[in-house]
Amino acid sequence: MNRRSTLWGIEIRWNMLVRVSAVYTATATAGLAIMMPVSYGWYGLPPYKVDLMIRSVPRAMESGAMVAVLAAALVVGIGSARAAWFATTLGLLGILANHAGLPWVDIDSLTTFNFIDSLWAGVIVGSLAPVVWTSRKATSVYLFGVISSAALGNIVQRPAAGGDLNPIERVLGDAPPVWLIVLALVLIGLGLLIRAIGFPVAPPDERVSLATVVSGAIVIFSVAMTSKWLSHSGAHPAVVVIAVLVVITGSAISAFMLPGRDGIPVLLLVAFAAAASATVTVPRPWWADALVILAVGLGLAAARRWPLPPVAISLSFAMALVAMILALVTTPGQVSSVLGVVCIGLVGGYSVAAALPALATSMVVAIGALFVPSAAVALRGRLFGRVSYSPGWYRVAPAPHDPVPAYAALGIAIGCGGVIYLLYRLRSVAEKDGGGLAYPGNNQ
Repeated sequence: MNRRSTLWGIEIRWNMLVRVSAVYTATATAGLAIMMPVSYGWYGLPPYKVDLMIRSVPRAMESGAMVAVLAAALVVGIGSARAAWFATTLGLLGILANHAGLPWVDIDSLTTFNFIDSLWAGVIVGSLAPVVWTSRKATSVYLFGVISSAALGNIVQRPAAGGDLNPIERVLGDAPPVWLIVLALVLIGLGLLIRAIGFPVAPPDERVSLATVVSGAIVIFSVAMTSKWLSHSGAHPAVVVIAVLVVITGSAISAFMLPGRDGIPVLLLVAFAAAASATVTVPRPWWADALVILAVGLGLAAARRWPLPPVAISLSFAMALVAMILALVTTPGQVSSVLGVVCIGLVGGYSVAAALPALATSMVVAIGALFVPSAAVALRGRLFGRVSYSPGWYRVAPAPHDPVPAYAALGIAIGCGGVIYLLYRLRSVAEKDGGGLAYPGNNQ
């Protein structure tokens, strides 16, 4: 009897390992597909070919984020874990076909490939959320996969001209690398084979309605619209002020459309995205890229133990404030860049888990807001007339460093903090899962 119990315990742990590994590789693949749409190999192509794709990147991100919200709402409405895993598998196969076929097609179609990647990635992110929301461990792994890949995509720097790829670039390859896509598919297949894939879907809730989809559309559209506007007119102070107010207003409306205090993560991630995009991360040594993943894990673990939304919004404000000070008094250096990478990871990991909502669909709305290029991204790219860091979508280190993105990030952080305060005052703690201020689901 004792031996049987031991074997049963080993089987349970093995099944859980396969489940969470499948969740992580799938979400990491999706995050990279949305956030790192430009392969290092495309940098040396003729400028007009790259430029055509670069101009479509923000719209592809916007579309992928909205698809994620729709997919999450549909999975909850259907209430089927099989449907969620089928959609995830289909999304991975779509991204794999997109990348495997890239070398044999006309390079002018990069814009189409970019959209395909983003749309399938949205399907994966949205479909998996309701499945993992019934398990504490799976929720943590899901968030780690999404935020670590998003943070890594946020700090992509311009590759060295004529130099060899560094070890990180070799591992990543195209974004996402084919080996990661295949690994995710293998893990899902293994989970189905040994019947380890079986998280129940979060139960239907009367609060999951069209309002969730509309909430996502409002915050995604408000951030995307202002970013496009700032990329062309961000040199005017009045335009920057109005754009910041529009972002805050859109985020507030979106947050209040969600039930209870489920809108807090939306506000936290909108503020974080702006602050992270304003933070100095270039130039830096190649090994610093790995630090952001480690830092995300540490921040996520801290939020799991001490989930404090006021601390999260304060960290985003502090990050934007430091970015402003550095922009005014110095030029980017390797020390400040490495510290910036670490801060992005820590604050991002903490912000995503500091106020987990009761509903998985609400979390997907917040993640969708994170995927869309922020106002700070647009202000960095306004000299190029587009929503990007540079004509290659990579971060560059201008001298002197521009403080305007940090000004915008500060304003957004202050505004989002004020809305969070209003949510606390006007909305009672939801009955389910402690109002979303603790990890949902059980302790599996």
